[in-house]
Formats: sequence, structure tokens, C-alpha cells
Amino acid sequence: MPPSMKTLGLWFVYLLGFATIASVSADDPSSDMITVKTELLAQAVMHAKSNMQEQDQLVENLMNGDIDALYSVAVDMNADTQCNATKEDTAQDDDDDDDKEEGKETKTDDQLTSMMIWHSLADGPAKHAPSALALGHSYKENKKRALQYFAQASSGSTSRRTAMEGQYNSGQVATELEEYSVALDFYRKCHANANAAAAAAATASEDASEEEEEDNFALEMSKKCKTEYKILSSEIRGERMMVKGGVTGVTNMFQVASLDGFPQSETPAFKFWSETVEQLKNYETTIRKAIEEGDMNMVMEGAEMLYDAQDNLDDLISTASGGDGMSQLQEYLVGKLNMLIKSMVRGHEGHDEF
Repeated sequence: MPPSMKTLGLWFVYLLGFATIASVSADDPSSDMITVKTELLAQAVMHAKSNMQEQDQLVENLMNGDIDALYSVAVDMNADTQCNATKEDTAQDDDDDDDKEEGKETKTDDQLTSMMIWHSLADGPAKHAPSALALGHSYKENKKRALQYFAQASSGSTSRRTAMEGQYNSGQVATELEEYSVALDFYRKCHANANAAAAAAATASEDASEEEEEDNFALEMSKKCKTEYKILSSEIRGERMMVKGGVTGVTNMFQVASLDGFPQSETPAFKFWSETVEQLKNYETTIRKAIEEGDMNMVMEGAEMLYDAQDNLDDLISTASGGDGMSQLQEYLVGKLNMLIKSMVRGHEGHDEF
């Protein structure tokens, strides 16, 4: 006997993973304007006069609204950008109950002030990437906020060094949050960015020592990000870290599951993969509507889309079997996707062995 509409509905929701996976992004810097409260600027000036070298020039730069000067004073005030922020640390914190745990380090007044300065620079029109990076380190007890600011630093910086640090740390925090597709994407971007930076450092700098320093940093980041990417890939393939979200989770991860960027656009493999994803999206839309309307005929129509998706996936596997093809993680994901599609096909055919 064919399964009931309720059974089909529950089964398809489970397999498709209707829940949306949120991605993290940040706007590009649109202005070098600076907006800081008067009392924060006054505290920065007092700190510079009392604790820092070249005070007169530094104070003049602060009064002229120099972002780099204000950032450097905040770094000096904070003294340790690695310590952890609590919910009470700044007025910027949201109402996340996860931040109310006991035992978190209490920050000094100077550290609180430095964080508020960084917020003014990172959250304001300047979208200051180094300040965002500093906030990411400061919010390590609040993983979601740390990821927010590390991601902002990774995409909003004109400095490759800052961007790479943001990307690497974003990958670390996303892994801790079990957002594995997000982590893979950041590690992959970090690796590509580091390789490009190493190549640029070899020709761009006239200062040999500066060139060597930048080249060494880029090579180190390339190695670190590639290593973390491969470790995470291995953990996922070994199912010690699970792919969440059914079909949606698998297809999202496939896109970022190759350091080489497979499949490249305008290739047969890209065409087959794109059509596979398109058919699965069409299938999801059809099944949603069928469940809402209680229309079993529409459910059966959706089955044709599954068969088309299966055909395209088979073509992808055949195309990728020769030459430079899928990564090991992508092969694992395609196998998983195959099983999910076949399970949905069995659902349409009225089998019980779910």
C-alpha cells in the first residue's frame, strides 16, 4: 500500500533537510569615515599621553580622526586581544542566553574601552577589518559573534594578511560550531588567498626583508589552511563529523569540497552537477506544494524530477572518473546523495524499507 501523505511529508522533510543553512558575509568597506563617541576618543587621547611613545604626533592623529591611530591605541589599551568577552562586556552584546555562563574572565576598564573603540571602527561606515579581527579574538567565548567578526575581517580587508587571518580563524570557529560547509569554504579561500599572496610577495616588494616576511607568512597560512581543510575533510568522510541537512546539506557542501575548485565552470561536469541541483530544487518545490495541498498526483510528478536528477548525477560520476575529477570528499558526498535520492525514489514507489 502506498505510504500516507503524512508519512511522505515527514520522510521528505527528513531527507531534503528543508532547514536553511545560513551563511556568514560582510559588506565591503564603503567609506573611511570614523564615528566614535566623544568620551571614547577622550579616553584614547588620555591613554596615548600617559602610556605610548611619540605622544604628540599620536594625539594629533587621533584628533584628526586617523583610524589607524585610534586602532593602535585600542590595541595598546587592550593589551591582550585573546581574552574572552562576556555578555556584560559592552553595550553591543545581544540577548543571547548562551553568553550567561559563569566563570568567564572579567575585563578591565581599558579592555572594555578598547572593545568599544573597535566596535565603532568595525561596525561603523569604515568597516575597519583589523578592528573586526580584534573583536573576533575578543569574543572567543561567544562563538557566533566571533565568527561574525572574523568573517567580516576576511572579506572586508584590503590587506591579504588580515584577510587570511580572518579566513583561518573563521574556519576554526565554524568547525567548533559544527558549520562544516562554512568552515571548508573559509579554509579553501584562505588557501587560495595565501597562494596568491605568496606569488605577489615574490615580485611586489622592493624591500628584501619585507618580501621574505610576507612570503613566509603567506606560505605558512597556505600550509595551515590546507592542513585544516584536509583534516576536516577526513573527519567528514569518516563520519566523525556529520553532514547535516539531508540533500540540502550535501549539495551545499559539495560546492566547497574541493581545493581545486571542481567542477570548473563551463565544463561538462559543471553542467551535470548544476542540472542535478536544479532538478532537486524543483523536486523540493513540488513536494512542498504537494504536501500543502495533499495532492498525491503532484508527488508522483515530482518522481520524474528525481529520475532526471539521478541521470545527471550518473553522468557527473562518469565524467569525473577520468583525469582531474572529484576530491575524495566530493566522491563521498556524491555517494551519500545517491543513497538519499534512491531512498526518496523508494518512497515514491511505496516501499516500506525506509
